[in-house]
Amino acid sequence: MKHTLIIFCILTAYLFGIYSHSQNLWPVGLLLELKKSNLPRLQGRYDEFGRLIDYPNKKQIPCPAQTPDTPVLLVIGQSNSANHAERKFSTQYPEKVVNYFNGKCYQSASPLLGATGEDGEFVTPLADKLIQSGRFQSVVIIASGIGGTPITRWQRDGDLNEMLLTVIRQVEREFKITHVIWHQGEDDYIKKTSTKNYIKMFNSLLDTLRENDVNAPIYLSIATKCGGNIHWDQNNPTALAQWQLIDNKNIFLGVNTDDLVSDQDRRADGCHFAETGQLKTADSIARSITNGLVK
Repeated sequence: MKHTLIIFCILTAYLFGIYSHSQNLWPVGLLLELKKSNLPRLQGRYDEFGRLIDYPNKKQIPCPAQTPDTPVLLVIGQSNSANHAERKFSTQYPEKVVNYFNGKCYQSASPLLGATGEDGEFVTPLADKLIQSGRFQSVVIIASGIGGTPITRWQRDGDLNEMLLTVIRQVEREFKITHVIWHQGEDDYIKKTSTKNYIKMFNSLLDTLRENDVNAPIYLSIATKCGGNIHWDQNNPTALAQWQLIDNKNIFLGVNTDDLVSDQDRRADGCHFAETGQLKTADSIARSITNGLVK
């Protein structure tokens, strides 16, 4: 009986490994990102989606009251929207720029709670730039990027669509989301997702947001470049879909990292952002947000 149970457990683990790898489910996506970034070991705790839910020395502070001068940024997508970049940033405005997660606010500092990875990100410097513009008094960051994820997981009925709904319902108890930042596409370039299918799946995600009263403008990235693929072409189907989605009414160009972030602006893996790439991305999205304000 004991031997039978052991064999059953081994077989179950093996079959789950095959399935999770084929579907890129947790923890496969995170493990692949950790392999790329050469992270020595994990210090934080993660949920079933691979989101960082606890990390040493996070400083909790009171959540700011939302005013018209308080943008609430929902940041979603794959690894370059999460904590897989080179430099860890801490906000220059510790009482004004916060990372909201699970009903609590923390001084914004890499890695952000709610996204995968334990390295740096571009959202904290982006928030600082919004404060420096003089147009905003405080910024709330909702980090929900998941490394190694295709858009199929974000569309209606996808597991990350369901995760996102949970995040939105929690956030709406405290804040109204004012801006959505979408940085994703590298995985779909590799999977050769067609332009038509990418647009269809993105619109499914958009419908989910709108049906749940997230009517905020979306700042979309042109993002398909990852690694040293000599056959990469900027006019690939995923990039073409992203360009076609931008209507300058509800969906705006946040940043074209395919063009703006060069190989020299990326880490050694050729995919994730080095410090210069983080700052270029932060600056582009900050300018897009502030330029869209009514003067």
